[in-house]
Amino acid sequence: MMRTTQAMPPCGAGVLLFFARTGRNFAINSDGNIRHVKIESVKRRALMGTMISLTACSKEEPMPTDLFPENAAGGWRRISVGDVNASEAPDPVPRNSIAQLRVARYQGPGKLEARVYRLTSTEVGAALAGRWRPSADTVFFNRRSFFCVVKWEQADRAALQAFLAQLQKTLGPAAPVK
Repeated sequence: MMRTTQAMPPCGAGVLLFFARTGRNFAINSDGNIRHVKIESVKRRALMGTMISLTACSKEEPMPTDLFPENAAGGWRRISVGDVNASEAPDPVPRNSIAQLRVARYQGPGKLEARVYRLTSTEVGAALAGRWRPSADTVFFNRRSFFCVVKWEQADRAALQAFLAQLQKTLGPAAPVK
């Protein structure tokens, strides 16, 4: 009679047991010999498909390269652009939800500062838009995993609307409402 001293795979139990059943395992007998055991309950292809699917779902959306053009719609001319650390963000956005923050300043028919937050999820952007407090000379909106805040000083209304329309178009369509 052969008695096995190691009843479980070496990787452990619980969730890891699923992964342990994807290939070859070795059991050590009581007499010290290693016995090869092949467990076929889950095919490697199924595991690879699952892992690829999970990886595809977790990809972060990159910041658009043409987010803040040198000359924007409405006659705005960019004077500065750059990324800012999440810890230095001027808005009440949860710091652990900020993947990237890009800020641009424009002059033209007034002055404006545009901040685009790339967030860790679309849900964070929707929550921010729902609880954001309106303030004078400021507009905000969210697009999928992006949250935008635009502040202006003495700006022409038509030029400001043209700038906002271009920014919204660059960031793409809004996330579908669930």
